[in-house]
Amino acid sequence: MRDTSGSAGVTRRGLVGGLAASPVLAAAIPVAAQELAGLGPAEHVRAQLKDAKGTKLVLLGTGAGPAPTSLGRMRRMTSHVMLSNGAAYVLDCGLGVTNQFARTGIAFGAVHSVFITHHHPDHNIEYGPFLVIGWIQGMPLSVRAFGPPPLGEMTADFLRFAKTTIGFWAEDFRIKPLEAVAVAEVSAAGPVTEDDNVKVSAVIVNHPPVKPALAYRFDFRDRAIAFSGDTTPLDAVAHLAKGADVLVHEAMYVPAVEAFVQARIAQGFPVSFDAFMAHMKADHSPVEEVGRIAEEAGVKTLVLSHLTPAEDSIGDDTWRAPAAKHFKGEIVVGHDLMVV
Repeated sequence: MRDTSGSAGVTRRGLVGGLAASPVLAAAIPVAAQELAGLGPAEHVRAQLKDAKGTKLVLLGTGAGPAPTSLGRMRRMTSHVMLSNGAAYVLDCGLGVTNQFARTGIAFGAVHSVFITHHHPDHNIEYGPFLVIGWIQGMPLSVRAFGPPPLGEMTADFLRFAKTTIGFWAEDFRIKPLEAVAVAEVSAAGPVTEDDNVKVSAVIVNHPPVKPALAYRFDFRDRAIAFSGDTTPLDAVAHLAKGADVLVHEAMYVPAVEAFVQARIAQGFPVSFDAFMAHMKADHSPVEEVGRIAEEAGVKTLVLSHLTPAEDSIGDDTWRAPAAKHFKGEIVVGHDLMVV
């Protein structure tokens, strides 16, 4: 359909396509708009991974909070995948992780392990569905899961819920059913697991009232990647990430959070401004403090993700500038389906 609001011959598709011709502008256009322009972010990710040398991190979801995508918020909930030597390691399973994983082109059969940082819905709500859909798509029955208690009980409960569905598919396709997943619960700092590709360790972070909540470090043969999970600024995270190539850290832009909650209160939100902001400051990390943690850790690259608020109207420079007050290394503002 032609857009008759502008000059003759100009269409919305053409306008978006023209903007996307600039690499800088293309990076700032939300995924949905890129697809409209024919840029194909999923194809772009697949191309980067196809000929990738070494370990790659894909940010599947970079938004904070249990809010679905909508006008003004195109970011999915938090999730990541690391691909190393043909094996995939998934960290957190917010809403959308299964579709986002599929868009990368990584085979479900490559999934080795799933890790959960803590039990909030924007980090674990699609954990069970990811396992079941992944199984149907070829995920090995040997897949393992790691995370805070009671992850074992939660996994068993979900598989009981899905038993009938799993049974039907197993009968139809004559494949072994997904009956159990090997779960290792993590409730203290220290080593988590090790295989031929990676050593994984964790520390406890501060995210009340959730206990325990975890930060993880993945030491691959060629690079080290640390994740803060949801937390206030902690020296423990800086210590965990010491010398890492990449630190993926949650980030909160306080002025935008304040404006967001004030708007919500005007619409009838029942929590007071002071109570809401006290909660946010007790649980999350202002972006300028994230820069301090990254500098203390001495990491090469800081990736700002789990962005609060996850509003598309907040530009990358707005996120980056406060962190750059303390951190002098590379600062990447995370976007969904970004490869690091």
